[in-house]
Amino acid sequence: MKKIFFSIFFMLFFILMPGMGEAFVPQAPHLLLLVVEKIKQPVGIEAFQTKKIFNYQDKQEGYVELKEKLIYVYPNRLRSAIISGTITGFSVESDFKFLKVTDGVIVSQDKPPIDMYTDILLYRDYKSLLNKLSLAGIDTTKVSLQRYNDIICYVIGRSPAKGKPFAGLWIEKDTFLPMKYVVEKNGLMVESLYLNWQRFSKTWYPMQVSIFLDNQLFAMVDMKSLDLKSGFSASLFDIEHIERLYPRNDPGSLHENSKQVDELDKGLENFKKLYE
Repeated sequence: MKKIFFSIFFMLFFILMPGMGEAFVPQAPHLLLLVVEKIKQPVGIEAFQTKKIFNYQDKQEGYVELKEKLIYVYPNRLRSAIISGTITGFSVESDFKFLKVTDGVIVSQDKPPIDMYTDILLYRDYKSLLNKLSLAGIDTTKVSLQRYNDIICYVIGRSPAKGKPFAGLWIEKDTFLPMKYVVEKNGLMVESLYLNWQRFSKTWYPMQVSIFLDNQLFAMVDMKSLDLKSGFSASLFDIEHIERLYPRNDPGSLHENSKQVDELDKGLENFKKLYE
C-alpha cells in the first residue's frame, strides 16, 4: 500500500513541476478573452508620447525624435498625429482600414512596420484581436507555453518553417498582459516589446514599447501622459471622409518633409544598410 501511495505521490510531483507534464493551455479565443478582460476597453484614450527612431539615414545623428498625440476611440478606431518638428502628418486606423496623410497628401493605405505595435492596444475585444492577429499572419490555431526572459508565457502562433520568422503574440501567464508581438511586414521581422504596463482606472497601457526590425533596435516609444476621454468627433476617424479632403500621393509633387516621412515608414531598406 505504501509503495502505491509513494508512486502516486511522485507521479503527481513530477506532473505539477514547472515545465513538466501536460499543463492546461487555453485556445486562442479563450486566451484573448482573458487578455481583454485584463486590459479592458475604455470609451476612449488620449495619449502623448515621444518616439525615437534610431540611426535614421545618418549614423552620426543618433536618432530622430518625434512627439505624437494618439486618440483611441473604442471599438477599433485610432488617430495618431505628429505634433512637433518640421514634419507634419497623421494616420487613421478604423476597423482594419488604414490611411496616412503627410503634409496634406495621402501617402499610404498600408500600416507601416513602425506602427504595428498599436495592434494590441487598439483591438480590445477578443474577436477583433483574433481577427487582427490572423490578418497579421499569425496562426491562431496554435497556442503553447514558452519561457521568455525567465517568464512563463502563453504564445499564440506556430513554430516557423525553416528560414522564416516566428509570427506570434507572447502573453504573460500570470497576469495575461501582452509582452511581445512579432509579425512579418514588408520582408522584415517586426518585434514589439511592451514594457511597464500601468493601470489607469480599470484600463491597462504600456508606458514603454521597444520596436526591433530584423533583431535590431529601431525605435523606442515613451508614454508621457495618458487620459481616459470620450466625445471625439467621428469625422476624425472617417477614412472615406478624409479621402475626399486630401489628394493622393503624387511622387513628383511631394516636398522634402513628405518624402522624409514616406521613407521613414516605407523605405526601411536604409535601416538595414546601416547595420551591414
